[in-house]
Amino acid sequence: MINIFKATNSATNTWSTSLLNKTNLNQNFITNIGTEWAEKIATTTWKDGGNTYANIGDAVPSVTYQNEITNAVTTNTTDGKTEYSAKIGLMYVSDYGFAADPSAWTRNILTYTSQMTTNWMYMGLSEWTISRNAGTSVGVLIVRFEGSLNGDAVYSVNCVRPSFYLLPSISYASGDGTINSPIRIN
Repeated sequence: MINIFKATNSATNTWSTSLLNKTNLNQNFITNIGTEWAEKIATTTWKDGGNTYANIGDAVPSVTYQNEITNAVTTNTTDGKTEYSAKIGLMYVSDYGFAADPSAWTRNILTYTSQMTTNWMYMGLSEWTISRNAGTSVGVLIVRFEGSLNGDAVYSVNCVRPSFYLLPSISYASGDGTINSPIRIN
């Protein structure tokens, strides 16, 4: 588990300046997975503006998506932007919300503790998301170990799950995603 957003001289929730983004994920991680795999990952425009805790967490997944992706804000950022291009990012809060069984999609993500067994992204760990809590310059949203959403400060320690998108030229080869039949790509 690591401190996610610490920049060179100060801790802020601006993804574009974080050492996790620039050094650990988009330099070290990419280098260490090897050229063959790194070349299969697309450079993506990550929507990293975030929004307030209430506008992202205290909402159903469709509203969360709108507030963190479409209506992202620049409040309390150090770069004044809501997008950043890179190969590796982190999951969005709405990714986690939509990973639950569709029956949960009418519930606020804050209340997802009962969705642990029906959410394929739930790992039982406190994990950082890429979504900023724009109400403060050091707030980031996390998926907590019990499955709910919470805010945390950038100097806290949580787990990281690198996220990425494959190039359109990459195709499915085989597998159903289980431990005995992992997804294979070309």
